[in-house]
Amino acid sequence: MHTLSRRQLLRATGVLAAGTLLDAQAASAPLRVWRYKGMAASFLADAGQADTPYPVEWVDIGGGNLVLEALTSGHLDYAFMSEIPPIFASIAKAPLVVVAVYKGDTNDSGIVVRKGAGIRSVADLKGKTISYVRATNTHYFVLNMLRRNGLSLADVQAVPLPVQDALSAFRNGHIDALATGGISVLQAVSQMDGELLENVSRYSSGNYLIATTGQVLSDPQRRDQVGDFLRREKATWEWVNAHPERWAQRSEALTGIDRELYLRQFRQRSQPTRLVGTDDSAIAAQQQVADLFYENHLISQSVDVRPLWRNDFNQILNS
Repeated sequence: MHTLSRRQLLRATGVLAAGTLLDAQAASAPLRVWRYKGMAASFLADAGQADTPYPVEWVDIGGGNLVLEALTSGHLDYAFMSEIPPIFASIAKAPLVVVAVYKGDTNDSGIVVRKGAGIRSVADLKGKTISYVRATNTHYFVLNMLRRNGLSLADVQAVPLPVQDALSAFRNGHIDALATGGISVLQAVSQMDGELLENVSRYSSGNYLIATTGQVLSDPQRRDQVGDFLRREKATWEWVNAHPERWAQRSEALTGIDRELYLRQFRQRSQPTRLVGTDDSAIAAQQQVADLFYENHLISQSVDVRPLWRNDFNQILNS
C-alpha cells in the first residue's frame, strides 16, 4: 500500500482546498444582465422569479452601442435589444448570438402627429419634420413606412433625437411627427395634443431580441444560467399578462407616469407579451431590416443575419 508522508498529505490537502475554492468561485460566478427600466428585470421580484440559484450582476448602462460594446468586450452576458444592434455586430465580426424573441404590443409603437397639422395620411408627411432615434427600430419603421408610400427621407425633414428630447420638441411644436414606442405614444397622444397616424404593425415585426455571446454559450455553467434566466423572464412576462394592475402600479413607481396611462396601454395592446424561441419568421424579419439599412447606406455592406441566430433554448421557451 502506498502511504503519504505528512508533507505529501498537506500538499494534497492544499491542492484539494484550492480546487474546492475554485469550484465555489466558479459556481458563484454572476450572470451579468443589462437592466433597462420597464423591462423584465423591473418585475422579476413581483413575479416570484428573482431568487436565482446564482448571483445576478445588474449592468446599468445606456442602450444601443454601449450594450453592444459591453457584450462584445465580455463585460455583459445577457441583453434585451432591438433587431438593429446584431446587424452592426455582424459587420464588426463581434461574437453576438441571438437566442430568444420578445413579441410585444405593436399598437403602442408608431408615428404620432400633431392634431390640426393637416396630416391625415403618410403622403401628407412630405415636407414635414419627423423625429426618430437614429439607427434604431424607429429609424427602420420610418424608412419602411415612407418607402411603401412612395416617399423617402429626402421628402421629409428628418430630425433624429433621443426619445425624451423628441417628446419635448413635439410638446413645444418644433416637430410635426414623432416616431416612438411604448408609453411615449400615449404621452404624446393624451398629454401633447397628438394623434396616432400609423402604428408599426404594417411596417415592422415589432420584435425585440435577447442576445448573449458565443463565449458565454461555450461555457456549460454560464449557458445553463442563460437558460434559467430566459425561463424566469418568460414567466415574468406571463405574470405581467395576468396582473395588469400590479404591473401598472410598479411601472408608475419606476417612471412617475400615471398608472392609468399604463392600464390604457395594456387594454389597447395588440397581443399579450411573450418571450419565445427563435424561428425562420423572426430571422426573415430581421433580414428585411438589414436589407433596408443597406439600401439606405446606413450600413457599409450587406448582411446575412442567419448566422447570428441559435435555437439552443427553444425547448425551454416554446414549452
